[in-house]
Amino acid sequence: MSPKKGITLGELAKKLNAELVGNPEIRVKGLNTLTGASQDEISFLSRRQYIKQLDSTKAGAVIIGEKYKDLASGNFIVGKDAYLLYAKTTQIFKELNQDPLKEGISELAEISSSAKISSSATISSFCKISDNADIGQEVQIGSGVVIGESTSIGDKTVIHSNVSIYHSVSIGQECIIHAGSVIGSDGLGFAREGQDWVKIEHLGEVIIGNNVEIGSNCSIDRGSVGNTCLDDQVKLDNNVHLAHNVKLGRSSVIAANTAIAGSTTIGKNCTVSGACGIIDNLTITDSVHITAGSLVTKSITKPGTYTSGTPLIEHNLWKRNAVAFKRLKDLIKK
Repeated sequence: MSPKKGITLGELAKKLNAELVGNPEIRVKGLNTLTGASQDEISFLSRRQYIKQLDSTKAGAVIIGEKYKDLASGNFIVGKDAYLLYAKTTQIFKELNQDPLKEGISELAEISSSAKISSSATISSFCKISDNADIGQEVQIGSGVVIGESTSIGDKTVIHSNVSIYHSVSIGQECIIHAGSVIGSDGLGFAREGQDWVKIEHLGEVIIGNNVEIGSNCSIDRGSVGNTCLDDQVKLDNNVHLAHNVKLGRSSVIAANTAIAGSTTIGKNCTVSGACGIIDNLTITDSVHITAGSLVTKSITKPGTYTSGTPLIEHNLWKRNAVAFKRLKDLIKK
């Protein structure tokens, strides 16, 4: 591995459009926690409970919010939102140290003659690009990716290894799709005929906006009739399942191991925490926040934070409470 490239605090503060207090010539080569950082690394403080670590950190500099400015000593970069500055700093260090992009199409890729591929796209080994696919400028496609017929990939989108994208999927610009995800598969749709199930063919599409990020091993079903839609700036964690005809509004975020059943619509600027379940045919309005492990069984029409389930308690106490819960109706009558 080649040595990490560094940046002076003066250059970093300028890129972040933030205030530097301290020596602008100090060079830092990476990011770390307050307890783990060394003198050639920068750290950040975004939560009050870590203030006590400021005095003992060995970091060459600390990113800090304006309200904590008076608590810091040494070198620090200050701004209104320390966590946002931290996020932007990660991008700067990635850009400094990432390997140069190897443009071009691997000889080991299988490309349809009817596919339209930008000359600036990168397609790695063992990919399959099907008929009438449209691959935009500076798209990066990792090894083992399958792109189905009539699927379009917008400019500067990155698709990591072993992603499977079915036919008639539309993906916008500057998206990131992590390894192992499947986009455009059929959802759960069957009609009963006696003792048998008759498959409902899924004739819709998946439409994904710009700047969407999809974690690893996600499954996004195509619409059965109509489309499954993810608006701009939607972010999915790993192992998220979106069933057929789900619609996610702009800038909504879904955490890991959450499943959203068919034809449910979630509004703008919502957050759904990990291990949640949302049943089918619901509508959730804008700016709703659902806490971890919740089961949503009815539509939500008012913005706010919602929780279901019970917190963890000692097992024997839980059993006693469970017995009481079974008798709750009778106890209320009494």
